[in-house]
Amino acid sequence: MTFLRTFSESKTVPVITELERVWLEMQKEMTESGTVASFDSGVVQPNGDRVSAKVTRIGPFTAIADGKFLGYLSSLSTLHVLTRQLPAKFMEIAEGFQNATTGYVQAVVDPSRGVLLSMYVERPTIEERIDLGAEVGYVIIAVGVAGALAFLFQVFYLIYVRIAVSLQLRNLDHPRRGNPLGRVMLAFQGEPNRIEEDVDIAELRISEAVLHEVPKLERFQALLRLAVAAGPLLGLVGTVWGMILTFQSITESGSSDPKLMATGIGQAMIATVLGLGIAIPLLFGNAGLASLSRSLVQILDEQSAGLLAESLEKRRRARS
Repeated sequence: MTFLRTFSESKTVPVITELERVWLEMQKEMTESGTVASFDSGVVQPNGDRVSAKVTRIGPFTAIADGKFLGYLSSLSTLHVLTRQLPAKFMEIAEGFQNATTGYVQAVVDPSRGVLLSMYVERPTIEERIDLGAEVGYVIIAVGVAGALAFLFQVFYLIYVRIAVSLQLRNLDHPRRGNPLGRVMLAFQGEPNRIEEDVDIAELRISEAVLHEVPKLERFQALLRLAVAAGPLLGLVGTVWGMILTFQSITESGSSDPKLMATGIGQAMIATVLGLGIAIPLLFGNAGLASLSRSLVQILDEQSAGLLAESLEKRRRARS
């Protein structure tokens, strides 16, 4: 490496011996690119300490120490542990490869000689992406969490009511107050003589009982609709704010360097993703709640109409 660095920086015409040495070094590189070697070398840790470790090198492509992938610091001519490692399945492959002695073993190879690994280190995590959304992103997440909690509470409530109503349908002769259908039937049976004398009173009493149950069955649907509408709008606010930061960085630096604009563009995009990310699931959730509550209200209407028809039929038979 020292010879090649000196040769590349030389301003004189190379002699035959130097050219032969270059040819020899190139041939050595081609040979080493197809070999796997293990050796002891100093490795810089993420905290800055330099420790000695057993390094396994796969040609010029990948280096591993203690089951962790390494990068190369050209400024210090040394290896260093990447601050962020690959997912667990690749780490298991790397550890198994380094501990292997003979035979064919699966390995992870970076054909770009470290470029892809360094790009993976710079790729933000989910937490970092959320932090990139700043205050607007946190507000969107809060809206999404509130909507999700409301949906879960109501969906379990409706499932419980659906089961209770199904049990009540199997035993209509003994209404119970623990379910909406039972309460409607008890309201109908409250004043049987008066109801049988006046059909209008019966209809009003039944309608009142059904309407009294509807708000509980349709609870939180308005909140979910609000969250569905607010999510994309808040995402739009974050997008606009991110573009403002982008133009501000361009104005302050006087150049359109992509790295300077990355923060503003990232905030703009993540806010949009978060807004749509909470709106779409809550939209489907609200549709499911509406369908479930509508089916329960339909059961109440059908059964109340059946009770009224049965009462009128009894009165007609009594008169005849």
